[in-house]
Amino acid sequence: MQALTLMIVYVLTTFAVQFIGFLISRLVDYEWPTLGLMTFLILFMGAFGLAWPIAVRIAEWLIVRSGHVVETGQSGGYVVEPAKRTRPAV
Repeated sequence: MQALTLMIVYVLTTFAVQFIGFLISRLVDYEWPTLGLMTFLILFMGAFGLAWPIAVRIAEWLIVRSGHVVETGQSGGYVVEPAKRTRPAV
């Protein structure tokens, strides 16, 4: 359920950051028409990377606020567990 929360928050955050980038590119396009498209493309690609840490912080806050503990462990793939120590035979 926490992964779903993070994905939904990421999509919403990405949408918001994309919209802000669109507005900035429109302002740049109004003043300098030749730089408008380049500004839009840079902000469009940068929005995906910028939205991730913001979405993680928001999702963690939502999870803690709902009274759950944030899962921080690895959920899939190859996991190596440390060897258990045993007492030597006497």
